Formats: sequence, structure tokens, C-alpha cells
Amino acid sequence: MILEKRIEINIGEKIIELDDTLAEALSSLVNEVQPGYFKKKTNLMGNYFGVIKEGKLVAVTGERMKMKGFTEVSAVVTHPFYTGKGFAKQLVAHTANKIFDENKTPYLHVAETNFDAIRLYEKLGFKTRRKMSFWDLEIRPRN
Repeated sequence: MILEKRIEINIGEKIIELDDTLAEALSSLVNEVQPGYFKKKTNLMGNYFGVIKEGKLVAVTGERMKMKGFTEVSAVVTHPFYTGKGFAKQLVAHTANKIFDENKTPYLHVAETNFDAIRLYEKLGFKTRRKMSFWDLEIRPRN
């Protein structure tokens, strides 16, 4: 999905940039919600942002793949106990607008079965650009 213009919403949460001291909390949260998705040192690929509640990192998003003119919005994750509070909406808006500030275009990928995420992204102005097929291939030893 791709976003063509800034997201104009009120951001009422305190959004912080996640530094190295929160790298483990970031990795733990993403892998708790989406196991195996976030590899060690993925946080070094771009800027990541989060919301902390009760001393705990509860929602994140950030940047992963950067290329000429485009930056991917990635790792949009909210802990299940904190969903429905608008954290993802505000984090995606914050991240996408920072990408626009760099004169780049935000894009993201989402599984076509993730209806809640797609609904959120569409409300924020993202449009489906292309459907892609991903294959999970593995090498099997010869017998």
C-alpha cells in the first residue's frame, strides 16, 4: 500500500523515538505479537517509535526498507491488552509524516487477510498499489 499525502490527525499520545536502550523491548513486543517477524538488529534499519504505558512499551512502528524516494512503514504492532486505543493510528501517522518530511513516499505491505490493519491503513489514506505473492521456500536435503 502507498500513501500519497500527509496524514492530518490529532496525535494525543506521547510518541518517543526508540533508542538502543529499548531495542530488546521493541524486539520482544513485535515477536510476542508476530512471532519470527522481527530479527535481531532489525531496529538498525531505520527509526522506530513507540508508546509507553505503565512503564511498558505497548505499541510501536518504524521504518525498515529505504530506497530512493520511498521508505517502508514497518512493524505496526500493539500489545493485545492495549488495542483499540488509537496507538497504531497515531504511530503510523507520526512515522508516515516523518517520511514525508524527508521528501520520500511512505509505503507498507500487509497480508490481504489482515482486514483490521487494511481498514486502518485505508482510513489513513493508504491505497493498494499492487498485490504480491510471497512464498516460503525451504531447502530439503537430498535422500
